[in-house]
Amino acid sequence: MSSIIRLLLIATFTTGVMVVIPPSLAFADDPAGAEHDRPAAGQTVGVAGLAKPATEIISGVVASVDESKDTIKIQRSPEITEELKVQDGLLFSAVRYGDPVQVTVENINGARTITGLMKR
Repeated sequence: MSSIIRLLLIATFTTGVMVVIPPSLAFADDPAGAEHDRPAAGQTVGVAGLAKPATEIISGVVASVDESKDTIKIQRSPEITEELKVQDGLLFSAVRYGDPVQVTVENINGARTITGLMKR
């Protein structure tokens, strides 16, 4: 039994705290080979250590709807208008120019994408 595992077992029994080390970290012979286990830039890590997209809630008014490009522009303030991809094409029938909305945005494949929408 390796000395690291032995120390962890002793620490677990003496303190009552269980320490879990993922196998990719505990037994990685090649640190460069474990690179694929790390989350990509701009992503957060969930409880289980799995990468998940960062989520943002945006409020504003629908400035335009472009179904041919799968985008909706949201005017957040008089100076800020943001064009966002739409994850689900059915969303286009739910909104039109001038609707006040609150959208959930995630970074999916490098594009800021609307994953949820609620009219206000």
